[in-house]
Amino acid sequence: MYASDFEYAGMALSDYEMMICTFNRAGQETVSSGADLSFRTVKPAGSDLFRFYGASYAEFYTCTFQICRLFCHGDTPYLEPERISALQRWLCRKDGYHPFRVIQDDLKDVFWNATFSSKQIHSDGRPVGLELTLCTDSPYAYVKSVPVSHSFTPGTAFSLFDLSDETGSIYPVVKITCKGSGKIQLQNSLDRKTVKLTGVSADETITLDGKNKIISSSLSRKDLPDHFNFYFPRIINTIDTRENIFTLSADSVPCDITFIYNPIISTGL
Repeated sequence: MYASDFEYAGMALSDYEMMICTFNRAGQETVSSGADLSFRTVKPAGSDLFRFYGASYAEFYTCTFQICRLFCHGDTPYLEPERISALQRWLCRKDGYHPFRVIQDDLKDVFWNATFSSKQIHSDGRPVGLELTLCTDSPYAYVKSVPVSHSFTPGTAFSLFDLSDETGSIYPVVKITCKGSGKIQLQNSLDRKTVKLTGVSADETITLDGKNKIISSSLSRKDLPDHFNFYFPRIINTIDTRENIFTLSADSVPCDITFIYNPIISTGL
C-alpha cells in the first residue's frame, strides 16, 4: 500500500489531519492478497500421494498499518488526547462493519466491510501515532456495486457475466419492473432454478434482496409473499464459466430487470 489516505464509514483520515505512515524502516514485507486457503487432503496408507478433498478460507482478511499527523499541520508530531479519542471513536466501533476504501488509483473501486482495533505508538513517552488492525467480514474485498439491466420480452434470454475472482455464487439485489399484469418466471441456466412471481401489476417494481431474503413491492401488497416461490436468483461463477443466461418464460409479462451486486476481488493492501 502506497496511499496516504483512506475513507471509512463516510469520512476520510485526512478529515482528522492524519495520514498513513510507517514508523520503521523495514524493507520488504509479505502481505495477504485475499487468497489464503486451507486444504483438506488425505494420504492413504502405503501411498505417497495426498488426495485432494477440497479447500476453504480459514479466516477473514486482516492487516496492520500505522497513522500519524499530517506533516503540513502543526509543528509537533504528538497527538492530543482529544484527537486520539475522536479517531478511536470513529474507527474502533461496536456497531458492526462499515465500508473501508484506500484512496489509491488502482484500488479506487475496491472496498472492504471492516472495523478496527487500535494501539498507541509512543516516542519519548508521548503518543505520536496509532497502529491500526483492520478486521473484515470476509477473506476478500469487493468492487463497488455493478448494476446490469436488460429489457425482457416473453421467451427471451440475457447473458450476465460475473466479474468476480471467486468461484461460487452471489445473491444480487434484483429489481423487476413489470410492463403488464400476470406472472414472472425467470430461470438461470447455471442452476436451472426459477424465480416465480404471480399476480404482478403493470408498472409495479418488485425488489428481491437475496442476501437478506427480503421481497418488497412499489405497491402496498400484503399478499406479496403468497405470490412468490421464495427462490432468490443467484449470480454463479464456476471454473468453467462465468456466463449466467437468464431466460424469461414465454408466458411471462414483459419486464425490465436490473441486477445489482458487488463482484468479489482477491487483493490485499
